[in-house]
Amino acid sequence: MKSFVSLVLILLVSGALSAQAVLNDIRFIPPTFFVGDAVELRITFSHDGPLAVAPPDSIPESDWVDIKDVFLIQDDNTVTVVIAFTPFAPGTRTLPPMKLGALQLKDIKVPTHSIIENSHEGVRSLRGQLLMPGTRLAVALILSLAAMAPFLGYGLFRFSWKWVKKSRQLYRVGRPVRRLRRVIKKLKAGIGSMQAPLWYYELTEALRAYLSDRSHHDCRSATTAEIALMSEFLVDDTPQKDLLEVLKEGDMVKFAGRFADDRSLNKTLEMVTSAVGKWEKADAQLQ
Repeated sequence: MKSFVSLVLILLVSGALSAQAVLNDIRFIPPTFFVGDAVELRITFSHDGPLAVAPPDSIPESDWVDIKDVFLIQDDNTVTVVIAFTPFAPGTRTLPPMKLGALQLKDIKVPTHSIIENSHEGVRSLRGQLLMPGTRLAVALILSLAAMAPFLGYGLFRFSWKWVKKSRQLYRVGRPVRRLRRVIKKLKAGIGSMQAPLWYYELTEALRAYLSDRSHHDCRSATTAEIALMSEFLVDDTPQKDLLEVLKEGDMVKFAGRFADDRSLNKTLEMVTSAVGKWEKADAQLQ
C-alpha cells in the first residue's frame, strides 16, 4: 500500500512541475506516522538553470491537517520543499495545493495510520455471574446515572466542543508569534558567525511576516516608509513603533552599509522580544 501511495504521489507531483525541474525524491520523516504525530514531508527537485521558487504567501489550511510551516532549502542544482505538518485524521488524504513560484504542488497524498487499527481481539466468552455485597445499591445508582446520562452527556459535549474550538482558535492566533520566536532563537545563536546584513535580512523578513498577520496589512511587499504610514504605526511609545524602528535599522545596515557589532545585534533582539511580548499581552487582554 505504501509503495502504491508513493508511486501515485510521485506521478501527481511530477505532472505539476515546470519543465525546468525534475523530481528526485519524496520522503516522509518519519516514514510511518500516526494521527497527531509531527511530520516533515521533503520533496527534492533538480534543475539545470535558474528556477524562480519562493515560499507561499500564506500557509493553506485544512480541517484534517495543521500545516505548521513551508520552507525551501536550495543549492546550485537542487531545491527541496519542506512541509511540516500534523495530521488529525487517519487514511490517505490530499494536502491543499500550494504555489511556490514556478513550482505548483497539488494532489499530494498523505497516508496517515491510526494506532487503533487491527486492535480488536475478538469477543470473549461469558464469565459466571458474580454478586458482591451492595450489588442492588450499585445497580440502582447505575440506573439513576443512566437516566441522567443524556443530560450530562449533552452538557459535557457542549463544554468539550467550546473548549476544543477555543483551543484551536488560540493556537492559530499564536502561530505568527511562534514563528517569529523561532527565528529570534536562531538569530541569537548566529550572532558572531553571521554577517550583519544577512542577519538583518532574516530578522526583517520574519518581522514583516509577523506584522502582516498582526496588523492585517501587507507588510511583506510594502516598503518601510509605506509601513510607517499605516495607522498602527503612527502612535509613539507603542510596540508597533519599536518594531518599525527595527525595520528602519535593518534597512540602514542592509542597504546603507551601517556598521552593526554583536552588542547592537543583541540589543536589537532584546527590543524585538520586548515589543512582541507587549503586543501579544495587549491582544490577550482584548480577547
